[in-house]
Amino acid sequence: MRCFVTLAALLFLSCSGGGEPKISAGDGWTREVAPGQSVAAAYVVISNRGDGSDKLIGAESPAAAEATLHSSSSGDGVARMRRIDDGVEIEAHSTIAFKPGGNHIMLTGLKQPLRAGQTVQLVLVFDKSPKREIVVRILPATASDGHAHGMQM
Repeated sequence: MRCFVTLAALLFLSCSGGGEPKISAGDGWTREVAPGQSVAAAYVVISNRGDGSDKLIGAESPAAAEATLHSSSSGDGVARMRRIDDGVEIEAHSTIAFKPGGNHIMLTGLKQPLRAGQTVQLVLVFDKSPKREIVVRILPATASDGHAHGMQM
């Protein structure tokens, strides 16, 4: 009987994801916006060093009226963007990068213009893990990869 209980416990643990997520986030960046522009895309890197998966289910920012998860793709010469309502899975022992041409966080209803050299706060909301607040660097409008080429900071 003891063997059966041990086997049942091991089976339960293997089916329940095997552990807790350990989420960290950073390398946040966005581009400055033109006068009158009220939207911007933010990019971030999220790592899960834990033994269980988690899901990014939302975002918040005091710099915008709304922050939502989006995905960009292109095919047959047509670029598409769609809102991600079901979240972004972050598997155990993995790192995902939100980047141009892929997943990003859309900041809509900007409360003030985003200017290169400044920063904005972004809060990432997860299904299992606590919220993570990160600093998002604002880079020149020409930035394509999160690096401030030629920019003194």
